[in-house]
Amino acid sequence: MALESDTKSTTSDKSLIVILNGLIHVCHGAQAGYMQAAEGITSSAYKTMFAEYALQRSRFASQIANLVVKYGGDPDDDGFAMTMFPKGWRNIQQVIMGGDYGAVFTECEKSEDITKDTYEKVMEKDLPDDVSSIVNQQYSQIVEAHDRIRSLRDAYRLEHKN
Repeated sequence: MALESDTKSTTSDKSLIVILNGLIHVCHGAQAGYMQAAEGITSSAYKTMFAEYALQRSRFASQIANLVVKYGGDPDDDGFAMTMFPKGWRNIQQVIMGGDYGAVFTECEKSEDITKDTYEKVMEKDLPDDVSSIVNQQYSQIVEAHDRIRSLRDAYRLEHKN
């Protein structure tokens, strides 16, 4: 869709809106996944951490929705954007019901891998500066969350090694 032109960005507004709506869906998926993790885990410290990440992803979705509006689109307006990127968080409910914190951390980390990959693909695009700035800021926070959860997973595995 994007053609070379004299403008700063070669990503057309229409394709930019589709990409951004795809990120909104990714953020909503992570928000829901983290809320399920928060509701399904018994540790108050982990409940708090997962709830904070859910709130973070809600804020990310709102920031991106504001960009969609700025570029003339409707946030979350069609199902096509949902099909653009792979989905994480599919197995979180099943894993939570198993009651194994290590499995919960593993599933969260795998889902965050998908989120990181998605953001990396978007960051390869020729984005307007304001969009690039927000996407990069969000990405760095996603990496922090991913790394924290991976560390928890690894520590849990070491502690519960038989």
